[in-house]
Amino acid sequence: MATPRMLASTGPMFARPLDWSLGVIRDAGYDGAELMVTQDPTSQDAAKVAELAEREGCAVPAVHGPFLLLTRRVFGTDLIEKARRSLELAAELHADVMVVHPPFRWQAQFHNWLLHDSDGEAAEHGTRVGVENLYPVRLGKRPVRFHRYTAPEHLTPFSHVVLDTSHFGVGGEDIVHAWDLLRETAVHLHISDNRGQGRDSHAPLGHGVLPIASFLHRVGADTRGNVSITMELDCRRYLDDRAALVGYLRQERQKCLALLDGESSEEVLGRPDVVAVAPGAAEDDAHQPTIA
Repeated sequence: MATPRMLASTGPMFARPLDWSLGVIRDAGYDGAELMVTQDPTSQDAAKVAELAEREGCAVPAVHGPFLLLTRRVFGTDLIEKARRSLELAAELHADVMVVHPPFRWQAQFHNWLLHDSDGEAAEHGTRVGVENLYPVRLGKRPVRFHRYTAPEHLTPFSHVVLDTSHFGVGGEDIVHAWDLLRETAVHLHISDNRGQGRDSHAPLGHGVLPIASFLHRVGADTRGNVSITMELDCRRYLDDRAALVGYLRQERQKCLALLDGESSEEVLGRPDVVAVAPGAAEDDAHQPTIA
């Protein structure tokens, strides 16, 4: 079994210069970065990103298009045009995958483009569109599914999917079932734990309630080098201490690799794989929801 390529996202470090983020990811021992396209003009300019990536010694094999609420006007507001410009950026960087968020349920035109046209257009650019799962939004006590693709079954029509473990955790979905159902089309993973409080916490591995060891055991046993992994983690508490951030990202990378290699949850995470309450629940600040 080939070890999946290990990346870290620049998204949680969006408030820092891109070259700083790339240097942190390099020093933490990752194979490269997943570029989050943000309001920062540098992240939108392929030539500048390539220059910084070469200077910092950090490849950029994955691009996350500007589909967050904070980036809703980046590359325009038309979702198809936004995706096409992101594909062009990914192609210029020779990235393997460009990640898109699912459309809202009323955005039929983008949904149809993803279903029928995205694969062909991505192939013309020498890359792929990876469709990511999102999650229902809780209004009071009732979860409301604004986005079209929140459950594993919603992703089955697509050729290339991106599985986000924390997003599945918010929706109460079984991440092991998600892998079993979508392993043939999963090209990229966003790995983090989820604290089980109905929010997208992107917690450190072992600080949530997800059966992350079972999931990564499955991934490690099944992959043949065709899946890449991005550690997509809440980094806020470390952003003012570069050395601590490097150590944190390095630690999470090592935990992920150990679980991919089949080591037990107790040995790597210090807890059983299935828990009712997140060990680190008290560390999550409800007033600072994570960017992702």
